[in-house]
Amino acid sequence: MVVAGGRSMDGQSAVTPLVGIGDFAGGSKVFSMAAVTATKNANGSERKSVLDGKLATGEVVAMHESWAPEGTVVVPHKISHSEILVVLEGTMAFEHDGKVDKAEAGDVVYVAYGTTHAVKNGGNGTLRFMVVAVGGDVK
Repeated sequence: MVVAGGRSMDGQSAVTPLVGIGDFAGGSKVFSMAAVTATKNANGSERKSVLDGKLATGEVVAMHESWAPEGTVVVPHKISHSEILVVLEGTMAFEHDGKVDKAEAGDVVYVAYGTTHAVKNGGNGTLRFMVVAVGGDVK
């Protein structure tokens, strides 16, 4: 199923095709990333939103993959949900709580509910990462 929804990596609203949306209480599934069209953001990054719905346990969840060219910065923003970021390729500079942490390919970043944060490509080449947003204001 393909629908519209999601947010852009640069903090602006965007229309993003999804392959999974709604209530996931119906059972386990495989969602094909190949079926999702990437959306280009104003800051030069790209994004593929793959999930947006509610789990059988009641939590709302959204998931997307993002690519950020060298030098790309995401505008600092405050979240009212929790996020888990998985760095797939490159180096991420994760700005939060007055400091900057570095995350490399294979690292996992937890962004706590209520955290004002930003990410940027902190290395050479492309930064590629997955974001799983859970609870709170995830729609």
